[in-house]
Amino acid sequence: MSSTRRDFLKLLASGVVGLAVGAGAGYFAGAQSMRPTSTPVSQPPQGARKLRALWIYVGPIADYGWTRAHHDGKEYVSGKYGWLEAEHVEKVAEDQAYNVIKNYLESEHYDAVFATSYGFMDAIKRLASEYPETMFYHCSGPWEEFKDLPNVSTYFAEFYQLYYLNGLAAGAVTETCKVGYVPAFLIPEVVRHIDAFALGVVDGARLMGKCGGGEGVEIYVTTPLKSWFAPQDAANYAKALVDQYDVDVIAFTEDSTAVLETAEKYWGEGRKVYSFSHYSDMYGYFKKKGQELRSHLTGQIANWGPIYEYLLVKLYAGAYIKEDVWARLGDFVPIRWRRDIGESLAGSPEGAVYLANLNTQAIPAKALDMIKRRYEEMKEGLFDPFTGPIKGYEIDSEGRPQEEAKLKVEEGVRLGRAELWAINWFHEKIISLAK
Repeated sequence: MSSTRRDFLKLLASGVVGLAVGAGAGYFAGAQSMRPTSTPVSQPPQGARKLRALWIYVGPIADYGWTRAHHDGKEYVSGKYGWLEAEHVEKVAEDQAYNVIKNYLESEHYDAVFATSYGFMDAIKRLASEYPETMFYHCSGPWEEFKDLPNVSTYFAEFYQLYYLNGLAAGAVTETCKVGYVPAFLIPEVVRHIDAFALGVVDGARLMGKCGGGEGVEIYVTTPLKSWFAPQDAANYAKALVDQYDVDVIAFTEDSTAVLETAEKYWGEGRKVYSFSHYSDMYGYFKKKGQELRSHLTGQIANWGPIYEYLLVKLYAGAYIKEDVWARLGDFVPIRWRRDIGESLAGSPEGAVYLANLNTQAIPAKALDMIKRRYEEMKEGLFDPFTGPIKGYEIDSEGRPQEEAKLKVEEGVRLGRAELWAINWFHEKIISLAK
């Protein structure tokens, strides 16, 4: 979190900013995890102005993945602040985003538009120029793409740290030394998550003294699905990883529970296959339905609520600034510094991004301790998985290798945001199944 954003949240929480709403409406709370000294306004005073915001979803709310997580965040903030009029439209194809959003803006005035998919980038570029009085917020797009548009901010709940921790768990539990990954697309966002997962797998196997000290692990990455929401294809890809390549842990970027459900079905056949939560708490979702998943190892979860709250409260208060919000471990939490392992909240809700429930039956105690240690260290930047030396090979958009593996990150060098947001190479232990 930037110092500007952190300072604003501190002022917000202490009541110093005040943030008068309409005529004398009191104080607003800060981010969800902050502790305000005054009560947030639930309903605006009579005649107070409203703020209208529109969310554009690429998938269905019922996906229980990416879109559901964004919708939960939208519902949280709209339920908390009576001055907010929040609307949404789901299942918007990326090539239709411009027309869909334009139709809304032509019929009604919106103060804010949240575009929640990387593929909405071109549409937002065009619309921001056409509607300069509307503030646009683009999720997962690099801020550099919008640097000349004063009414466009970018935001993201970053997962590469969590994917590394998932990899630690995968490397610790694999019995075949073969794990897999099903990607939706191979844009930099997904590639850095795959690489972080691979780095974790190697470290997890090394920690447990298996798979030749980590050198013998094989990480199979399928061809991209070419869709963020493709449950049947995702399930088929997962099944192929298990049946054809003997994979026993599968990570994924696809906005449904299909891969996790596929892994669970193998347990019914007497075969241990593990997978993860993705964006939403899929373990909790099935538990509420009366099903205790044996296949759920842990996972990456986003809580968009505090991010939306932070952005909208600033906009309503007249404090909008163009910015890039890149929420990682330790952001939007009361205490962002590392805790002792025994006090770690790894595996529990904490901040904008957090680790899903840890399967303590499957993950060895030694690995659980390491997961918690790394989780806490990453809050303070004391550890980062993308620290060299790291070898890898460049890929194209299908995942096809473009070169032999070579040194990508020199020893002692840590990749920064710019490199991670443009990453186009696979870790050397990844076996691409692209033809």
